Amino acid sequence: MRELPRPGQVYRHFKGNIYRIITLASHSETGEMLVIYKRDDTEEKAYARPLDMFMSEVDRKKYPDVREKYRFTLCDEDVLTELGIVGDDAEGSGLDPMLEAFLDARTISEKVEIFYDMRKVADDEMLGYVASSLEIEVSGDPDEKYSEILRALKAKEKYESNRLRG
Repeated sequence: MRELPRPGQVYRHFKGNIYRIITLASHSETGEMLVIYKRDDTEEKAYARPLDMFMSEVDRKKYPDVREKYRFTLCDEDVLTELGIVGDDAEGSGLDPMLEAFLDARTISEKVEIFYDMRKVADDEMLGYVASSLEIEVSGDPDEKYSEILRALKAKEKYESNRLRG
């Protein structure tokens, strides 16, 4: 069995792009495990993909000529050196502890509480990770993104509490 991805690890997609793992998260509605990751270059966008899909083998019917076995393959030391990723770049996610707490929170209510505390420290990158983990897209300056995410969280919180009552 393959080892689960860990924050800071670098993976190569079978099509060639390089991605860094931000964290694993639990989908707020289904409990499904998600991998949150980001291209290891200047792109700001983060991605969320179900863990099972992230760890799956390449679809040979769709991609018969691909040599790689898996959709994503952990980069070893030689590949990291070749890519110029060494030392501190190859270790640790640099993930803000408040963001990590948000991603690890089990309920929407917990996420809302933590998100309120994030108000003063949330930057574009952090808000991008939060939005990806919630599977929503946000735009605008950081204040607008924060407001959009808060509205989405409050709507999910209302839905979650109504669903649990009924």
